Amino acid sequence: MKQLKLLCVLTMLVLIGACSTTENRTMADSIGYVTDTGGHIWKSGFGDCWKHSGWTEASSHPDCGGSAPSPAPEPREETGKFWSDDQDRDGVLDASDRCPFTPEGIEVDSNGCALDADGDGVPDYLDKCPGTPAGTVVDTNGCGLALVKLSGIHFKFDSASLTADAKGILDRAISSIKANESQNLVVEGHTDSTGPDTYNLGLSQRRAKSVVNYLVSKGINGSRLNAKGLGENSPAASNATREGRAANRRVEIYAR
Repeated sequence: MKQLKLLCVLTMLVLIGACSTTENRTMADSIGYVTDTGGHIWKSGFGDCWKHSGWTEASSHPDCGGSAPSPAPEPREETGKFWSDDQDRDGVLDASDRCPFTPEGIEVDSNGCALDADGDGVPDYLDKCPGTPAGTVVDTNGCGLALVKLSGIHFKFDSASLTADAKGILDRAISSIKANESQNLVVEGHTDSTGPDTYNLGLSQRRAKSVVNYLVSKGINGSRLNAKGLGENSPAASNATREGRAANRRVEIYAR
């Protein structure tokens, strides 16, 4: 009789356990484990977590040998001038930005374009010759583009007289100068550093004037030409060598 009662008790425990297991299996949540009504993961007598068919390696729980989930990254605070519709971050919205791909950090105007203080078409951050006089034709570096250069042997030491070579260079340039009658020209004279500054300034002016006079003699309207002596103030090379001094004795013609 006692054995029958014991058997009945064991049977009831098995049935209760089976029902509990069935109930809790239906509560398996998204982490891939069987949990009880309190959300705790069921473990076997050996400490193993009970998994269900939805378990994956990625869903492993730290209590069951998995790694703890990485903390969510903190939101990054944007600093400076930035809007979601300002792709180059210059502070000018794309809808109004005439230069939408300005490099980041470059100061821009109200149109979103890099500043160009001397108005030569080359932005300040690329301009190697800032302060170029208005109207000067420049190269990609923002420096005046010389139409004609007379240097070295074209002016002998302490002389403003044009050599045959210098006249030949001017003769080849005359047709181009005549074809662009709307352009005014600045003829800049230069010297090396030999001699007093005041003397060199006068010599450079005489060299520039010598070129102007030759061009006028070839039919160029003198009103288009402006002779300007710069002395030794704008060397093209080092005055420490003979070759450098020769390069600095020159005249350059620029379109303005």
